[in-house]
Amino acid sequence: MIFLVVNHHYVAEEPATAPRAIFPLAVAELTARLETLARTFEFVSREDVLAAVQGRQTLPERSCLVTFDDGLRLQFELALPALVRLGVPAVFFVPGRPLAERHALYVHKVHHLREQLGDEELLPLLEPWAPAATPDAATEHYPYDEPAAARLKYLLNVALPLHERERVLSTAFERVVGDEEAFCSDLYMSAAQVRELEQAHSAVGAHSYAHEPLSLLDGPALGSDLERSARVLARVTGRRPRAISYPHGSREAVDPTVARAAAGTGFAAGFTMERAFNRTLEEPLLLARLDVNDVPGGSRPLFELDGAELAILEGMTATRDRYLAERPPG
Repeated sequence: MIFLVVNHHYVAEEPATAPRAIFPLAVAELTARLETLARTFEFVSREDVLAAVQGRQTLPERSCLVTFDDGLRLQFELALPALVRLGVPAVFFVPGRPLAERHALYVHKVHHLREQLGDEELLPLLEPWAPAATPDAATEHYPYDEPAAARLKYLLNVALPLHERERVLSTAFERVVGDEEAFCSDLYMSAAQVRELEQAHSAVGAHSYAHEPLSLLDGPALGSDLERSARVLARVTGRRPRAISYPHGSREAVDPTVARAAAGTGFAAGFTMERAFNRTLEEPLLLARLDVNDVPGGSRPLFELDGAELAILEGMTATRDRYLAERPPG
């Protein structure tokens, strides 16, 4: 079995002209990559995956799940119609805080500030934590970025202590954005859109409540975040979520303790950002997932497809090096 999971974030009608921090996937590119994958993989839905991890059915020998993180409005307005046209199911992992509070997530504040101000204006804010951002750590976490950008993102998203984040960025964000509620309305799906995704497409999953690196939270805080996320989505959609994608998804952000907490909250499937194929479903709450840039047509593909043939390229681990020792596809 090869179970491929491909994740997406920003989408747009057309390619961005001069991006600095936000690199949306144009709808035409999304369509082309899905059509390429469809020649080798059979697309499966959230319900197919949940049934498989619970032993009620099996996945096709080569299956693919398409996912979208962060609950962004343009995913609903642009990606969903393209998926429907192609007949491709997907899961949209929605964070709780923007729905419940109409407050922007820290990660999106970072993206917006980097687009508006540039890295050179943000780096001076982070000098006290600079030693933590070694080149190796930053590059491993952000392999698609130039070294300077990877270092800044690592400082902002990993090295900066959780309790310092909002304080460090709040002044700059307020100066640039002004009306945070309007910013949220433009960026995130509305409750009505999330409800339609679930009721019409069975396509909603959780993405935590506050989008923090969950493994950095203590036990009570971790349990509270996961439960709040589930409750918000249950209130909006009428159904408690059973699938979750972990924010950031890296080694620093998710571990078996987080998976156990997710299971205790009622989740049956969980998705990391470990760059590998899934060869079994033995650890369903620690499933590997590739970024869309990792697939054929992406900026740094990790495998090639030639009809039924699949070849792993440099940069993709032959075995899962984090959670399971799985052999590569043959």
